[in-house]
Amino acid sequence: MTSLKTLIAALALATPLVVGVAPAAHAQEAFGDLTLSFPDLKAKTGQVMIAVYDSAQAWTSGKPVRAAAASAADATPSAKIVALPPGTYAVRVFQDVDGDGKMGKNPFGMPTEPFGFSKDAPVMMGPPAFDAAAFEVKAGANVQVIHLN
Repeated sequence: MTSLKTLIAALALATPLVVGVAPAAHAQEAFGDLTLSFPDLKAKTGQVMIAVYDSAQAWTSGKPVRAAAASAADATPSAKIVALPPGTYAVRVFQDVDGDGKMGKNPFGMPTEPFGFSKDAPVMMGPPAFDAAAFEVKAGANVQVIHLN
């Protein structure tokens, strides 16, 4: 029992105490918030579906670190992704005009619904590489404007 009390006391003393700063506020400073906006949508229906990737491997495998949606009916459609660790990210979006939750494609696999990528990365015979759409998220506020094709 004495060794348990000693361990608890040691852990209590090892925990740093920051005076005057709430732990949540201090931890929040290290993260970035990413605001994505989608101007000039041709159709004001459905949702803009958003996928955020943190590596080329995630981009290729289709496994986003965050996903979100924005209403296409808003005057200026936008979404805010909060508390991203600083680093390199890339974003894929498409406008789900018909509301089926999937990107519409023709029989040849070409998209039939509007889509876009961060940095307005160009499309050539498929989606751009991660590096073409990649940008840095720093602590604090970050913004990306994405125009849908």
